[in-house]
Amino acid sequence: MRAGRRAALAAGVEVARDEKVEPFGDGWLIRHKKGFTPCPWAFDLARFTPARPKDRVLDLGTGNGVLLSAMRQLYPDLGPALGLEIAPRIISQAHRNGLLAGQPDQPGYAVFQADIRALPLPPRAFDLVISNPPFYPEGWGREGKHPEYAGATHALSGDIRHFAQAAAYALSPRGQAVFVFDAGHLTALLLAFEGAGLTVKALRFLDDDRGRPARVLVQAGKGGAGVQVDRR
Repeated sequence: MRAGRRAALAAGVEVARDEKVEPFGDGWLIRHKKGFTPCPWAFDLARFTPARPKDRVLDLGTGNGVLLSAMRQLYPDLGPALGLEIAPRIISQAHRNGLLAGQPDQPGYAVFQADIRALPLPPRAFDLVISNPPFYPEGWGREGKHPEYAGATHALSGDIRHFAQAAAYALSPRGQAVFVFDAGHLTALLLAFEGAGLTVKALRFLDDDRGRPARVLVQAGKGGAGVQVDRR
């Protein structure tokens, strides 16, 4: 889209030939031309989060930074934000999407390469952990031919248990984790949170265009009561 490329140019952000710049909320988002649409539920997740001013935010498996861009649009007074991604080529997109969203002007914004199975972070350092982890086990269904695309949908570098354990490790005592996951694999997500010592507080099912629950948002924290379930 020419308008998107002009916006990127005005912000001093480079866009590669195999990339496009699409409208995203009140801003823009860079993604690969031949790739899938990154997390169409980003704003649903952002609205579902119990975000507070100055909250420290960690995005596990940030991809091109779509969740952090949505969060910053809805909650401009958030605190430091960190995105972790294992695929190096995608990290460049996440950084440039942060530039488009104005996030580097905010305190402590960073995106860097890391494996969520061995977090290079101190424990209990974040108030909010968000994630759109791979939904499907390795070898399940059809995997993309490109490793980066396949790793975004299939658990090639850690499954839902590893993402839940990483969230539990990173969360402050009163912090909250919010994940978006495939509704058909909800059992695996709930068991992963339970195994990581996280109590599920609320669930929200997201319907597809046929009116069927296709995705689920889950909020969990350390201790306390739950669960509240609703559907949109």
